Amino acid sequence: MPPPDAPFRDWWPTTQSLDLVEGACERVAEAVREEFSRFGGQSASIERRGCHHLNDAFGPITTFFNVPTSAVLLPTRSKWTVIWYNTFLCDGYDSLCWYLTSRHSLPTIHWSAHDEWTTFQSASSFHFRKNNGHDVVERCVTAAQTDKKWDFFAIGAPLVEEDVAGYATRKKRDRLNERRTMELLARLDAKPWVESFYGLPGDVFTVSRPPVQTMHKRRREDVLAPYVSHVRA
Repeated sequence: MPPPDAPFRDWWPTTQSLDLVEGACERVAEAVREEFSRFGGQSASIERRGCHHLNDAFGPITTFFNVPTSAVLLPTRSKWTVIWYNTFLCDGYDSLCWYLTSRHSLPTIHWSAHDEWTTFQSASSFHFRKNNGHDVVERCVTAAQTDKKWDFFAIGAPLVEEDVAGYATRKKRDRLNERRTMELLARLDAKPWVESFYGLPGDVFTVSRPPVQTMHKRRREDVLAPYVSHVRA
């Protein structure tokens, strides 16, 4: 089910994945700008805006692409910066997290959680990365549906914050779901589906790059409408 707090519910399913980067918002924005410029071959720009609410931060984004062209970086009341993207796949940006960790030494958590079918079949996952100075250390756990079948896998050494015993639950879909993902993130000092977790009012950074002709795009109302109508029913 979508989160109870209104901004995440109203923007569902784009909020089913909100990447976490350990670092000050301004520093992370500059790293994202560098990677966006490197990926697309054109210079990306940073806009800094004062926002009172999450809707102020999300609102200017009206067009969504299969590959993000805008990243909205949100300050929080913890060590994490949260990143929300204008992708209609609503699956975050895992490759960007890899480069933020490998090239900029910023610990990252790429995660997604939706107990019901949205842009993909039901699934929950988290992918934690940190740079130890020589290599990128990774931990990935996923429970995902493929039609009537559920798969579960875990790679890397468990984090001390994980409830590893819960992974032995008989039903694979219960080993990692929305609730368990949020509980794990909370133990990591992150509550991305709680509005009070965000450092707003405050400055929000939007990193943007020009779209390329081969990208597919959709209007915001077409991305949100199938899910918002269900949530408000």
